[in-house]
Amino acid sequence: MCTGELIRMPENLVTDPSHQSKQKKSFIYYGYWITMAAFFAQLVSIGTQNGVTSTMLDSMSQEFGWERSQFLLGQTGSRITMALVGFIIGGWIDKWGGRPLMVAGVTIVGVSMFLTSAIREITLLGKEISPLTQWLVLRSLTFTIGAAMIGNLVVNVTLAKWWVEKRGFMIAWAATGVSLAGVIYPLLTAIVIETWSWREAWQVHAVVAWVIVYAAAMVMRRQPEDYGLNPDNRTAQEMLEASGSLVRADFDNSFTRAEALRTPSLFLLVLTFGTAGVGITVALSLLVPLATDAGFSLMVAASLTATMSLWAALSKPFWGYTIDRFDPKKLASLGFTVAGIGFLVVAFASQMPDQPTVRYPIEFWKFTGDLPLILLLGCTLIGVGFGGQIPLQETIWGAFFGRRYLGAVRSVGMPFSIIFGAVAVPGAAYWAEAQGGLDAPFIATAVCWFVGAVLVLFIPKPVRKSGASEGKTEMTGQLKDTTNGSINHGRKISTSTSDQHRLSRLSNRPNTSKNYMGEKH
Repeated sequence: MCTGELIRMPENLVTDPSHQSKQKKSFIYYGYWITMAAFFAQLVSIGTQNGVTSTMLDSMSQEFGWERSQFLLGQTGSRITMALVGFIIGGWIDKWGGRPLMVAGVTIVGVSMFLTSAIREITLLGKEISPLTQWLVLRSLTFTIGAAMIGNLVVNVTLAKWWVEKRGFMIAWAATGVSLAGVIYPLLTAIVIETWSWREAWQVHAVVAWVIVYAAAMVMRRQPEDYGLNPDNRTAQEMLEASGSLVRADFDNSFTRAEALRTPSLFLLVLTFGTAGVGITVALSLLVPLATDAGFSLMVAASLTATMSLWAALSKPFWGYTIDRFDPKKLASLGFTVAGIGFLVVAFASQMPDQPTVRYPIEFWKFTGDLPLILLLGCTLIGVGFGGQIPLQETIWGAFFGRRYLGAVRSVGMPFSIIFGAVAVPGAAYWAEAQGGLDAPFIATAVCWFVGAVLVLFIPKPVRKSGASEGKTEMTGQLKDTTNGSINHGRKISTSTSDQHRLSRLSNRPNTSKNYMGEKH
């Protein structure tokens, strides 16, 4: 059994029916608080990784005399580190939940950003350490290790455990934080840079990250069963009835990491959404330099990035509503296609310096509100296509492999997806330097999205074979609860041998489940 795959059976699967009938729904289900915490965690994680870094590119490169491709090597190293760390922490999420990871992660992120603000020529132990070396170490290692502990993997796995029937909708709302990060962070970073410098910008973002993520971590909880609750606020009685069948099936039919690795669906999902990851990474990292190379100011370029992210946020309610009602694979294909068209429009519009402008409804700071119309249209299409990618991907992964071991399973696919993006960004930068412009990489990225739009339609949902995993046995018939002498009729629960031992211990003690607001870990 892989590390992190073994978690305890939920206590409320074996309960007294008379007690079940008395169990009430929570007035405000704690899953909503989990969704809110996930929103803020992703806002900071994605904002600091992408929005801040892309806006810093030219300021830091000009001060130290770096090529853009040298700066972006930090992004490459970052994604490789993210892949390795994600593989490790996937099982930890299943075992301990996201809170301890988030606390440790944001601490590391904040310290790393303060150290980045202090980059300069230094001598250590008689050896000169260049600013570029310092940047690559901080961005590729320490910053990324921390960001991985507060990012998508941690919060989306947690959300998938708290929500089943509304999984797509809630992940979509939480992922609005990802999109708003692209609105807020580039503009905030540009304002601080133009007011003070890029060094102060890193310091501001460090403080903001600490305040927001520490608060979000205090709200985070591992799974509802730890606190006497069920996913989607289902009562214990509903869990035994038809209304709870989807929630039960999502748990009972969960794939272990080993089982998932034996399915072609896992690798097809990795390939498909890895292709999408290339597009997202390229757009977030290179849209600002693409616009400045075309002759637009830093504020206009940052505003175009913000526009892209704003439309991603605005489209998420649509994606969230449709995901739980229609085939998510077809919706993913639609999103890929829309984003691909947007990349083509942006690529060609970047070669049109005299294109018409449109008055944007937002005017602030040194930004007058005038944006190039065709570039704005392209960014809008990219944003709408982006909007559905996180909730669609996480919904498909959860529907395919179940929630019980989802952290361990997702962590297998994550490294490959991230590596795609790690190679894409510096590769695009080198290509641009050779070709004399970023339009060609954007066209190539559009092709990747179109390929993904076709590929996602042909991914089959895997079918788990009962008892396929080593060490599994079937517990059928009656599970006796010696606390009250009742039995759970007609339930069939697949557990590992270790889980059976845990069940045995639970059945011989009083029901001491803590309220979900209490502490368990």
